[in-house]
Amino acid sequence: MKIKVLVFLILLITLPYVIGVRGGGEDLVFNGFLLNIIDGNSYIGKMREGWLGSWQFSMLSSSVAPGENYIYLFYIFLGHVARWLGLSLVFTYHAARVSGAILLWLMLYRFVDVYLDGRGLMAKTIALVLVCFGSGLGWLGAMFSWFTGDFWIPEAYPFLSMYTNPHFPLGLALVIDFFVQLRKPFKRKNIVWLVLKGMLLGVILQFGVVVAGVVAGGIQLWDMIKKQNPIRWWNLWFLIPGGLILIYQLVVLKTDPVLAGWDAQNIAITPMLWDVLVSFSPPLILAVWAIVQMVRSGQIKEYKLLVVWSVAGLFLAFFPFQLQRRFLLGYYIPLACLAAITIDWAIDQGRRFLRTGAMLVIAVSFMTNLVVIGFAIKEVQQHQPDLFYPKSMQSAFDWMLANRPQENVVLSAPRTGIIIPGETGWRVVFGHPLETPNAYLTQLTLEQIFYGMKSPNEILEYIEMMGVDYVFIGPLEREFGSDLTWADQFPVVYKSADVTIYQTGVDS
Repeated sequence: MKIKVLVFLILLITLPYVIGVRGGGEDLVFNGFLLNIIDGNSYIGKMREGWLGSWQFSMLSSSVAPGENYIYLFYIFLGHVARWLGLSLVFTYHAARVSGAILLWLMLYRFVDVYLDGRGLMAKTIALVLVCFGSGLGWLGAMFSWFTGDFWIPEAYPFLSMYTNPHFPLGLALVIDFFVQLRKPFKRKNIVWLVLKGMLLGVILQFGVVVAGVVAGGIQLWDMIKKQNPIRWWNLWFLIPGGLILIYQLVVLKTDPVLAGWDAQNIAITPMLWDVLVSFSPPLILAVWAIVQMVRSGQIKEYKLLVVWSVAGLFLAFFPFQLQRRFLLGYYIPLACLAAITIDWAIDQGRRFLRTGAMLVIAVSFMTNLVVIGFAIKEVQQHQPDLFYPKSMQSAFDWMLANRPQENVVLSAPRTGIIIPGETGWRVVFGHPLETPNAYLTQLTLEQIFYGMKSPNEILEYIEMMGVDYVFIGPLEREFGSDLTWADQFPVVYKSADVTIYQTGVDS
């Protein structure tokens, strides 16, 4: 049963991508992403830096490089792995994603077994199924084109984490592993592993360190108030290494002028409270009922981690911080486990309406994720532009990768600029709505250029100001429908039926 569920899970998070790869036909290339597409391309750009041999993050989505730093090491490392093994970056990305999903599944299985230890097999099975496949009631809003957080906050839900990228499931697996350790006696021989895991979490998923620390701290405070357990100083062997890496990254983001501009644009605010309630219900409602019953029965101390995580997670999600939404990491997990206790109780009552209601709750909890997969397959079949790019561009990208000059800032349409860093390792004027400095104005200016709203002299001034070395004119640039003869003033360095690359000769 355990293996069958895992196989089914892997099938669900893989099949839409396989359909995407096969769906491009002879004319289109699938970009490899179905959710958070722009971010996915930016991760491939970071992997390309590793593939090119670097261990430093140089933010190819910006025409100006930051100073020396060591952030995004996880994706840079994956780029090195791809080069060592001779694999494509997108394949390596998804291989890491599926590997992370398998590891997260194993950790969740252990977590449910440990934290529902006092419950029967039914409660554990319900919890595991909900945790791995469940979501909120956003599918109801989707009928009216309201897309709540359970459609676009993948870090909060294990299934969406596994479906979206590698660092969410891997980082969440490390957090869950730490929580499992909280229920076990400390052994000195585990110190090295705690330090290594803490460092890995700091590198892979920085906000996981905060969530782990707050939950562990909340449990420790609970125990101190109740005078139940001694202080778990060993937690620091995990939290300090991850915390130091987190601090290093914060210092780099605040002190480097280029990265500071990115950080100022990097805002991830939690949705409105009603959105959160819809996105995490029905498990949220059932979890509240379970907590109330535990308080009444005096059993709450047996489930204190689930309770602390449920309360602390909601507090963190609305803490006044520009990245507060990131603290919803894994928030669905404690809610689903507590909800499973309520559902198990309802089934155990033997009343038909309670059993029917319990089954209905479980069924509706799967609907949003089914809608996500269904939408993805439909968009692939319709060849949505964000998911594909013309195959004629790939030959140009291959040439760019093989002929990468030292100065290589490229001006292109925004959609092309999102793809170029990962495919070629070249730097772009616009490549990401957060990483590109002054992203909104930069994207607007590029659109004005390709819509024909800028004169040739204005374009040349902009090229000189941005230090543009090359101009990329391909199918996506021509979609704007304007006259692009202004680019003919520059010499051609690459030309095919659909793509022309010009060298500006402007000093960067």
